[in-house]
Amino acid sequence: MITYPSPKSKINGAITISMLIIFLLASMGVSAQQAIVTGVVPQDFWGKSIKLTLINYETRNDKVIQEAKISQDGKFTLTISLKEPEIYDLGVDNSSLVQVLAKPGDKIDLNISKDTILVMGSKETQYLVAYEANRKRVFNKYLRRTYDSSAVAVKSGNAARIEYWNAEHEKASENYKAELAQWVEQPFFINSLAAVHHSIRWNSETDTALMNQMAAIYQQKYPNYDLTRQLVNKVNATKRIAIGAIAPGFVSTDTAGKKVDLKDYRGKYTFVEFWASWCPPCREESPTLVRLYNEYKAKGFEILSVSIDKNTTQWKNAIRQDGYTWGNVCDLNGYGGPTAALYTVTAIPNSFLLDKNGRIIAKNLRGKDLESKLAELLK
Repeated sequence: MITYPSPKSKINGAITISMLIIFLLASMGVSAQQAIVTGVVPQDFWGKSIKLTLINYETRNDKVIQEAKISQDGKFTLTISLKEPEIYDLGVDNSSLVQVLAKPGDKIDLNISKDTILVMGSKETQYLVAYEANRKRVFNKYLRRTYDSSAVAVKSGNAARIEYWNAEHEKASENYKAELAQWVEQPFFINSLAAVHHSIRWNSETDTALMNQMAAIYQQKYPNYDLTRQLVNKVNATKRIAIGAIAPGFVSTDTAGKKVDLKDYRGKYTFVEFWASWCPPCREESPTLVRLYNEYKAKGFEILSVSIDKNTTQWKNAIRQDGYTWGNVCDLNGYGGPTAALYTVTAIPNSFLLDKNGRIIAKNLRGKDLESKLAELLK
C-alpha cells in the first residue's frame, strides 16, 4: 500500500524550507554588515583621496582598506564592510586626520576643520577624538620644547648640547606618557573599546598595572572581539620583554643581504636599538651612540640596530650619514616587520640593553643614562 503525504505535512515541509532560506539569508547578512562614514574636510584636501586604514594594535601591520575621492566641496563617503567593532585611521597625503571606531550599522558623520573635529553618530569615535586632543595638549606641554631644542642642537653639531637635550627629551617623554595614562584611567574611557588606542604608547615597565586592568576589562566586556585578542596578545608579549627576561631571539637581514642572528651576540653587553631613517629623535641620538661604541667596543660592548624602514636606500643612506659601523638589520616592513612585532615596538626610538647571557637588564637608555650604565658595567 502506498501512503501519500497529507496536505498538512506538505505545508510543514514548505515552512521548514522557507525558514531555512530565511536563516541562510540572515546569516549572510551578519557576515556582510556595513558602517557608513561621511564627512567634510578642510579646503586643502578638496579633490584629493582619503585613505581608510585598519589599525592593528598588536603588530602595527596596518592595512589600507579603501580610498575615496574627496569632492570639490570637501565631502566624502566611506562604506565599510565589517563583522565587529574596528578602529580605522582616516588620512590624506600620508597625514592622519582622525581615528574612527566603527561598529556594524554605524552612521558616523565627521566635520573636520583645522582646529576641531565634530563627531555625530559614534560615542566611541568621540572618545578617540577627545583622547587625541588631550594627547596633543600633553605633547605640547612636555615634548614640543625638547623636540625643537634637540633639532637646533643637532644643527649646531655641539655634542654636549645634543646629549643634554636628548636626556631632557627622555624625561619629558616619561612625563608625557604618565599624564596620558592618567587620562586613560578615567572610567568612561578605560571601559570603552576606544581605550585600546593608548596601547601604542605603553611603557611596558611603568604601565603594567594599566595594561593588566585593560586586558581584564576587555576579556569581561568584549570577550569575542578581535580588538580584545590584539590587546591580550600584546599584554602577554610585553611581559615577555620585561626586565630580567631573556630577550626573544630573532634573525634579520643586514645591508649586504646576510642573515644576522641575535644569539651570535651572546658573550657581550648588547644594545638592541629600534630606529628608522625618518625618526628625528633616533637620528639625534646617533652621535652619542657612535661615541659610546668607539669607547666601549674593546671592553665587550656591541650594538645591533634594527631599522623599521621600508625603503632600502633611505635606510642605507642614514647608516652612512650617521656613521653606524656596527651591525644593522632591517625587515623592510615598518612596524609590521616580524622583529618589531616580536618586541612589541609600536613607537621609536626603542631600545633594550642585554647582558652577556642575552638577558634584558635595561630599556630605553639614552645619552647620559646609557653612558652611566656602560661605565658601571664595563669598568
